[in-house]
Amino acid sequence: MSSYPTPSDYQEALQAPAVAFADPELKSSTPRTNALGLPQPVTGSFAAVFPVTTDPGGRYAVKCFLSERPAQHARHEAVAAVLDAVDHDAFVEFAYQPEGISVRGDAYPLLKMEWTGGTTLNRFVEDHLDRPDVLNRLVEAWARLMADLEDMDLAHGDLQHGNVLVETAGEALRLRLVDYDTMYVPALEGRASAEVGHRNYQHPDRTDADFGPALDRFSGLVVYTALRACAARPGLWDEYNTGENLLFRDADFYAPEESPLFDALGETESLRALTDALRTACYVEPADVPPLADVREGRLEPSQVSVSRSRARQGRDAAERSTVARAFLPTTVGGAGLVLGLAAAGWVLVAAGALLAGIGAGAGVIATRYRRLSLVRRRRRLEQEADRFASTIRELEREVESLREKRAELRTSMDERRQERLREIQAKALHDRLKHHFVREVRDIDGLTHKHVVRLKAANLRTASEVTPEAVEDVRRISDRARARLKMWRAALEEKYADEIPDALSPAQERRLQRYIEHRIDDLDDQIGRTREKIQTQQTERERIDERLDEMPDLSVGRYARYLLRVGTLPDRTEGPPAPAPRPGPESSTDRVPVPEPVDDDRSWWE
Repeated sequence: MSSYPTPSDYQEALQAPAVAFADPELKSSTPRTNALGLPQPVTGSFAAVFPVTTDPGGRYAVKCFLSERPAQHARHEAVAAVLDAVDHDAFVEFAYQPEGISVRGDAYPLLKMEWTGGTTLNRFVEDHLDRPDVLNRLVEAWARLMADLEDMDLAHGDLQHGNVLVETAGEALRLRLVDYDTMYVPALEGRASAEVGHRNYQHPDRTDADFGPALDRFSGLVVYTALRACAARPGLWDEYNTGENLLFRDADFYAPEESPLFDALGETESLRALTDALRTACYVEPADVPPLADVREGRLEPSQVSVSRSRARQGRDAAERSTVARAFLPTTVGGAGLVLGLAAAGWVLVAAGALLAGIGAGAGVIATRYRRLSLVRRRRRLEQEADRFASTIRELEREVESLREKRAELRTSMDERRQERLREIQAKALHDRLKHHFVREVRDIDGLTHKHVVRLKAANLRTASEVTPEAVEDVRRISDRARARLKMWRAALEEKYADEIPDALSPAQERRLQRYIEHRIDDLDDQIGRTREKIQTQQTERERIDERLDEMPDLSVGRYARYLLRVGTLPDRTEGPPAPAPRPGPESSTDRVPVPEPVDDDRSWWE
C-alpha cells in the first residue's frame, strides 16, 4: 500500500458497507448520509470518522485512518487490554481492527468506537455559564477523574475540550473520555508519545519524549483552573473563548508573565493561589507538575528535580548557574588532573581508560542536561508541531487532488451513468412485473412438479423475480434438466414483458439524472472549498509556529558545552523564566495579541 485512502475514498467504499467492512456487525450497518445519500465523514488531521447505526440499534463511530501511525496496532491492543481490566465508566469501549475496511481491494485498519451521546466539555460549559452550581459540580467531577487516573497509573495524553464529554442524569454529571491514540498505560512504558496533544492545553515543554503516568497533570490543571474561573467569573468566556480552548491559549503557557488572562485570574482572590500554581507549572518540567489533588490541598511545590527553575520566576537571577553547571568545570578540571597524574606516574593505560570514561561521562551529562533545557524542549515541541501541520497540509492537498479527480470523472462519465441508471430502471420494471408470478406456476411446465416448487421455497425463492439464473444454480436437490426448465420459464416471462421495459430514460428521468450529477459536482466543489479553507488555516498555524521558532534563540550542544566549561554564555531565558514584568497598564493593552473570534461549533464530539 503506497498511501492510505483519502476521506472521499473511504466515503466511496462505505456506500457498500457489506463489502467494505470485515466486522460482521458493521457489514449490516447504515452510515450517516448527507443530502445526496452519500456517507458523511467528519475529517480530522489523522482520521475520518463515520457515524454508523447497526440493525439491532447499536451506534458506533468508525474511525478510518488517513496515514500510518507508529506502532499503531500494538498501542491500541495495550490500551484496550488495560481499559477492559479497569472497568471505569469514563472510558468507552473500542476495538482496533487491523484489516477492518477494504478500499479498492486493499485492507486498512479502523477503530470501532462505542457511541456516547454526551456534550463536549466546552459546549457544556458555555451552556451553563449562568449556572455556577452546575459548573462547581463539574469541577468536582473533574477532580475525581484526575485522581482516578493517578490511582490507576494511566494518562489520556490529550485532555482537551473535544475529547471530554459530559453526560447528565438529573443532577449527576458523568465525564467520558474519547480518542485514545495518545494514551499512556504501563505496558507502553519506554515508548515515545504518538502525538504531543492540543497546543491550548499542553505544557509548552512537552515533546514526544514525555510519555508517562504524569502526562495529564498539566492539561488536567489547565482544565480545572478554567472551570473554576468560569464558575467564578463567567464573563471571561466571552473575552477569551475562541472555540478551540477553555479560556487558555498556548501563548499563555509560553509566557504566563505576559498573559492578560493570568493577570485577570490573579485579580480574583479565590483563584489567585490556583493561578500561581498553573503559572509555576509552566516553568517546571512536565513530569514535575504536581498532581491536581496536591494542588487542591495547597501542596504547590514541584519536585526537587526542577525546583530551581520554579524559583527563577520568583526573582532569582536568570544568569545564576544550576548546581550541575557550577560543578561541571571543577569536576572536569579535577578529572583532567587525575588523568595527567596517572600518566605522569607511568600508568598510561589506566590514564587512557580514565580519560575515555571521563569523556563518556561528561558527554552523557551534557546531553542529558541539554535535552532538559526549557529552550531546547520548547524548540523541539514547536518543530514537532510544525512537522504535524506540514503532514496535515500534505494530506489535505492529497484530498483536494482526489476530489478534483472525482469531479473530472463525473463530468466525463455522463453516458456511463446514464446506462447505469437505465439498467437500474429496467431491473426495477422487470421486478415489478415478475413479482406477481409465483413459483407454483412451474407445476404447469412439463417436467416440473410440486416437488420442485417445494425445493424453490426452501431456497427462499417464491416469485419469478427471485428465480434468477444465479439463484437457480444454488437450489439444492434438483436435476440439471429441472434447472434448465426453470431458467426457460424465467426467460419466457422476460420476453413476454420485453415491450413494457423502457429502452431509454424518460425526459423527466434524464433531467433528474442531470440534476443529480450537477448536485454531486456542487457537493464536490463545496468539499474542495472547505478543504482549501482547512489548508489555509493549517498554513496560518504553521506560519505562526515558524515565527515563534525564528524568535527563539538557537542553542547548540557545543554552545551549551562551552557554557558549562565557562568559556561561553547561554541565550536569555534558558535556565529559567525572567522575573515577572510589571503588570501592563490600560495604555498598553492595545499592544497585546488579540484573542481570536470564537469559532461556531455545533458539531458532535466526534467532529
